[in-house]
Amino acid sequence: MPTAAKLISAIILAAVGWLCAELVKPLMPEGKDLSYLSPTASAAGLFVGWFYLGPRADKRLGTAGANAGTTLIVQVFVTLFTFSFAEMISNSLRKRYEGPIEALQDIFVIGFETVMEYTTAEIAAVAILGVFIASTSAFYAARKWG
Repeated sequence: MPTAAKLISAIILAAVGWLCAELVKPLMPEGKDLSYLSPTASAAGLFVGWFYLGPRADKRLGTAGANAGTTLIVQVFVTLFTFSFAEMISNSLRKRYEGPIEALQDIFVIGFETVMEYTTAEIAAVAILGVFIASTSAFYAARKWG
């Protein structure tokens, strides 16, 4: 069921995903196709906002911080899993894996390497602040219209 909290959290988290992707682009190697980066990160934010944060915006302000923390973890996981899965499929089509289990294990290795290589203080600050704003806004939307 659509609610104001779901809509607001989805829009804000989509914007946070887009902004974080734009901050990652200068860190990426030259010549890499980055046309899919921002829309995919934004779609992940939209998904997490609608299905994860929106339903958890309840009537207690104290849970807004807890929701922000867990939402940040979920959004980072969903975004990294999406990109790692796409990279694994690309590697798989190049026949770089011995079997399917090795390919599935490589999803997590690719995700971990991506976090270690592209996480900066600016990206972390934007993500933390954006998710906190989304959580607080969803709380107030649920309180006013929910």
